[in-house]
Amino acid sequence: MQPYRDIQESNMPKRVVTLIKRYLQPKEMFTVITNREWEYSVENQKEFAVRDRAMMALSFCSAGRISEVVGGPVYEWNKLEEKAHRIKEKQHRGLQIENLSLNEDRILLSGMEVVKRSRKMIEKYGPQITVRDDFAIPLTCGLYDNPFWDQLVPFGWLVVEYIKKYAPQKGKLFPFASTRAYQIINFVTGNYPNWFRAQAEHFYGHFLLTDTVKLSKFVKIEDPKHVKHYIGYSWTEQLKDKTLAMDFNWIKPTVEKIKTNI
Repeated sequence: MQPYRDIQESNMPKRVVTLIKRYLQPKEMFTVITNREWEYSVENQKEFAVRDRAMMALSFCSAGRISEVVGGPVYEWNKLEEKAHRIKEKQHRGLQIENLSLNEDRILLSGMEVVKRSRKMIEKYGPQITVRDDFAIPLTCGLYDNPFWDQLVPFGWLVVEYIKKYAPQKGKLFPFASTRAYQIINFVTGNYPNWFRAQAEHFYGHFLLTDTVKLSKFVKIEDPKHVKHYIGYSWTEQLKDKTLAMDFNWIKPTVEKIKTNI
């Protein structure tokens, strides 16, 4: 199946999230993640496909930059030249297996690093601004009062499958960095890492963390105005029956299917 491509119709040289045509519901995002696999060698196909889906699931659930998930080069902004330069001797670590704590109800992520921080910001606010607050991906429905959190449960189980079967016992969670992650995301989904992040922030902003302060704290952005375009009106907000706004019937059978593979 061909991936869903959010084609940018503009003369801009780079794809930008402000030109995204449509924001997908979680069920659609899950389909985008799982409907196609990179073609690996026969002996590696199953393992690497599970790994890739876990990487994309974490990217969506965390709403993080891809370098925060898998690591990658460090860049520094040069104000005079108005462009970023790569610092060759430095690399972002990405998530370590030690950042994840798993129980039957949730995956708790602790100490996830924030990669886009200037020296000036760190000097002003301290090193704590380079680390995100703890957050959890639910593994069971009904864990939160807000039922829309249930939509993340299948994504969490994609991560569990990788942890249980193929993830390393210690150290770096994924054995590649941002360039390789971009290739995988682009091939599987037809899009790019920042598209994933925008889709996630839109879902969080409309259904889970519906004010700019909470959403900015979740993704560790100091100025809430940078996420205000992800907070918007939705006719679904006051519905008593949330299933009228979004499909919830896909969650349990999808989780059960993943569990059979573990």
